[in-house]
Amino acid sequence: QYPSEFVYLDDDHDQSEKTFLGQVGKFNGEDIIDIIVKQPATARFISRHLYNFFVADESPVPTWEYNCPSNPQAIDELSKAYFEHNGDIRSMLRVLFNSDFFKSSLFKRVKCPAELVAGTIKLAGTHKLPTPSLSTLPQVLTMMGQELLNPPTVEGWHTGKEWIDGGTLAERIDFAIGEISDVSNAGIIEITSILNQELKSWTSEGLVDLCLDKAGSMEVADQTRSALVRHVSQTWSVKDGIQRGRVTVPMVVDLLKLIVSSREYQFA
Repeated sequence: QYPSEFVYLDDDHDQSEKTFLGQVGKFNGEDIIDIIVKQPATARFISRHLYNFFVADESPVPTWEYNCPSNPQAIDELSKAYFEHNGDIRSMLRVLFNSDFFKSSLFKRVKCPAELVAGTIKLAGTHKLPTPSLSTLPQVLTMMGQELLNPPTVEGWHTGKEWIDGGTLAERIDFAIGEISDVSNAGIIEITSILNQELKSWTSEGLVDLCLDKAGSMEVADQTRSALVRHVSQTWSVKDGIQRGRVTVPMVVDLLKLIVSSREYQFA
């Protein structure tokens, strides 16, 4: 351990005149930061990070010097907010969350492992309270390529499609299916109860659409939805379901396992 208080040692500092980004003066460290935060490049860099985190996947950070943003207009809008509000991040986020480009950005980002795991255990209703198995989740994330609080470099993790390869995709799908498969999970029982309240007499299409909604308001391709509807129709007797007037837990588990295995479930 060492004392954590700040100590200024004058002999360790260069008090001479310096030239930095075209400006000349006897700058100290705080002066240098003040110059940096006033640069248009700083505004664009921060804006692009916010866009990448909240809106849609961008190319890896090291390529930003060479690759234009996927939505230059959005970056310009955020950069403008940066200068108008003196670099206040809250104000930038307010502009972002109220923008059309944010509202139309559903499922444009690959979920990072932490997002996928958190969303899946919330869906399944597991780990609402601390349990011994909760301690295994960090290892699960590491297997998916994200060791919590320990990125590979100071740059952080490479996001977007780089989260996905043959090995990590299998880990993601296997984890999601494993969490969903337990018919005793509170989340599955709760979803079944809600479906029975909302579906007075269900059809294959209605059951699929409601399960997609409960899995995260998911929007899937027509081909994916058709495959899910076809599976329900072929696996579970719609006629019997209408006569019973109820959706069963095995039905929900069976359908959710397919949903969390879909391509669309990998996106946020």
